[in-house]
Amino acid sequence: MIFVDDREPEKVFRMLEKAGIDYEVRRLEVGDFLVVHESYEVAVERKTAEDFVNSTIDGRIFRQHYLLSSRYNLSFIFIIGSIDDVLMRREIRREAVIGAIVSLAIKREKGQVVPILFENEFDSILALKYIDSKIVRGELKAFPKIRAKEDYQIAMLTAIPGIGEERAKKLLKKFGSLQRIANASLYELMRVEGIGEKYARRIYDAFRGRKIK
Repeated sequence: MIFVDDREPEKVFRMLEKAGIDYEVRRLEVGDFLVVHESYEVAVERKTAEDFVNSTIDGRIFRQHYLLSSRYNLSFIFIIGSIDDVLMRREIRREAVIGAIVSLAIKREKGQVVPILFENEFDSILALKYIDSKIVRGELKAFPKIRAKEDYQIAMLTAIPGIGEERAKKLLKKFGSLQRIANASLYELMRVEGIGEKYARRIYDAFRGRKIK
């Protein structure tokens, strides 16, 4: 079964149907697609070339890599469209973008995350269908990770801009749980080593659904 995040654009659902793919819609915490058969799970994050370049610049792509790697033994990042076209319109060094793609491929937090480039959206849908068929035939075995509670909490904290793994671990060591971090005051957060006023404010706002500055 392929689960599709309910926030995907309508064109994605039309292409899934055109490709003859059976799917179910649900809210996914990580990734845009989740291929599940028995005890096997493979996640897929879908990005346009423009979004990939933007997320490389602001560091989001590496936080998403961490979340995917922490939860699944195998996942993919589909990069759709022409990176050349994006680079021609933006003053961004080609080496930085290519370096990010290579880093994603070789960086191994826990599970493996594989970036793949596609010229168009429909090709990426066909790739999703192929991954699904490989798992069904038992030719692609990606066992779901047994996630420790701490791993999940670290993944949640590192999704906050500027909160890397080291800061996340210090927060958990100080407070003991996500719930206690969420309920902490700004002053209490600022008492954690490496968490100044800026990061304390980001954490405080994140847990209250406010816009993070």
